[in-house]
Amino acid sequence: MKENKRGFLLLITVLSLSFVLISGCTDTENEMDSGEIPGADEQWKESEQPDTDGENDITGEEEVTGDNGDGVEPITVMFFENDSGSTANAIQGDTLIVVLEENPSTGYSWNLSASPGLLLADDLYEAGTDDEMTGAGGTHKWIFEVTGDEEQTIAAVYQRPWENVTGNERVFYLTINVIPEDKLIKANGSVNYIELEGGFYGITDKNGTHYDPVNLDEELKKEGLKICFTAYPLDNMVSIHMWGRTIEIRSAEITGR
Repeated sequence: MKENKRGFLLLITVLSLSFVLISGCTDTENEMDSGEIPGADEQWKESEQPDTDGENDITGEEEVTGDNGDGVEPITVMFFENDSGSTANAIQGDTLIVVLEENPSTGYSWNLSASPGLLLADDLYEAGTDDEMTGAGGTHKWIFEVTGDEEQTIAAVYQRPWENVTGNERVFYLTINVIPEDKLIKANGSVNYIELEGGFYGITDKNGTHYDPVNLDEELKKEGLKICFTAYPLDNMVSIHMWGRTIEIRSAEITGR
């Protein structure tokens, strides 16, 4: 009897273990069939989040440093009577100031007009500072904002309003080429003295591109000076230097020596 009882208990134990093993296998198969990995959620939460900013690991061309940020800062350019007949470059948003000497006491004044792409922001006359000189003249100032594109003009004639134009009057004429902002050259480079054609200063950017500026400031004419600059391309101008791309500096900032 005791041996039968022990055999019965052993059979019960074996059956119970078999049931547990079968249940475990069934649960594991169900999880695998559903495409879920046990503990995957916990592993994801505990692990470091993946880097989704992959573009930050890719470095492209060096960006221009300076105060401009994403765009190009507007600038103010002044013109005087001795600038008559010249051509200047600008972009939309720039301010142009024309200053001409005028003496209303003689009856003469400037009759000035501008093309539609130049918005007149102010028109004022400033008398001379010498109060003791009766009939002393002053300056007439016009302030324009560049709003149009392509070519704009400013023209003025100095005359008495009641007199006809004879052709001998003082005149002022200015042409403004409005350059699209995306056509500007923006780069970092080093100033170098080039011993060609009598010697001149050029700029070499980080890619080895050569630029021949027609208006480099004297303070920037230093060998090895590091600058960031914005410039107008002068592709229609042929330089006697025959070195690099001809440009007109719009703005420049020293970044190192």
